[in-house]
Amino acid sequence: MIVHLFEDQKFVDVTIENFESISKGENRYIVFSESRVLKYVNKVDQVEILSTSRKEIDLNNVFQECKLLIIHYLSPIKLYILKYLPNNIRVIWSLWGGDAYPYFRNKNLYEPLTDKLRRRNLRQMIKSTFFYDIYYFYKHRVFTANRELNLLKKINYIITVLPYEYDIISKEFDLDAAYIDYHYGVNKFDEKDFCVLGDSILVGNSSDYSNNHLDIFRFIKGTSQKLIVPLSYSGYRSYKRLVIEEGERMFNKLFYSITEFLPLAEYNKLLLSCNTVIMYHIRQQALGNIFMSLYIGMRVFLNKRSVTFRYLKDIGMTVFDLERDFKLIGLELEERDKIKNRELVVRLRGKSLTARKTQEIYKLYNSL
Repeated sequence: MIVHLFEDQKFVDVTIENFESISKGENRYIVFSESRVLKYVNKVDQVEILSTSRKEIDLNNVFQECKLLIIHYLSPIKLYILKYLPNNIRVIWSLWGGDAYPYFRNKNLYEPLTDKLRRRNLRQMIKSTFFYDIYYFYKHRVFTANRELNLLKKINYIITVLPYEYDIISKEFDLDAAYIDYHYGVNKFDEKDFCVLGDSILVGNSSDYSNNHLDIFRFIKGTSQKLIVPLSYSGYRSYKRLVIEEGERMFNKLFYSITEFLPLAEYNKLLLSCNTVIMYHIRQQALGNIFMSLYIGMRVFLNKRSVTFRYLKDIGMTVFDLERDFKLIGLELEERDKIKNRELVVRLRGKSLTARKTQEIYKLYNSL
């Protein structure tokens, strides 16, 4: 049996679709949630909902009939499960980013204005103390990933969102795990014609500091176009409030924040009202949003320091450096670049490729 470990996330449904199409009936999908009512998962009849509390976890149930354990994002409860892993079970860590980069020794993830703000946050200051480590261990019975390197050695395989990340992660956590090339295929990429786009600007993907919102605002402060700023996903309430306050102060009625989870059709309507996307993260993040934006023909601005920018440029995508190219914000991408970007997205994230990569994991499972 392949046992998948999730939280209540949007990737659960698409993972079920991918694996059931290849290995129907040979998977268990466990979702850890504090609520029996799931927010992002629609296929609730195909998942097992377990508590996020280690005190309520039946480890024997999790490991029952399991030959391959796939950890989709390494949260504390999953690290706790890894601590008691039987020797006969192989483990894949499907790394998303937020489960690794915050635990790097050198957290060079923030631009100056955002970093200054983050350092003043009381919660962030507490996290850097010895007392927080003690509290964390008391609550979860494991330390954070960077302090549990021996536990991480139980991991046999790593999936990273971008292939360039494998060496970075392996070096940081001193891992010998083998690389698996896989992606979720959360976007279907099945539109035939380019849609008519509006002239608004999409800024960031969540209310996490890693978006570097304040530093983005510095580059676009003179814009006359509407800003669509998604803040409903992840992050900190205090940071969300500050981004909204600063955005409204600088851009007045041009600033439109999304603070609640929207149905997909409604979110896509907002997306199509934009012709420009700014994702100024330094660490890998928001790849699903970035690929969808490139697919529908939007002009995408990234952080030149990011592995995402380097990877997309290397494979031939037409993407832009916010610091250098900000004067192009709001100008619709040329048709030839739209076509080239779409062809590359389909080649890298198309449905047939997702199916083949899922099949490779199933072959691995059968070989165990």
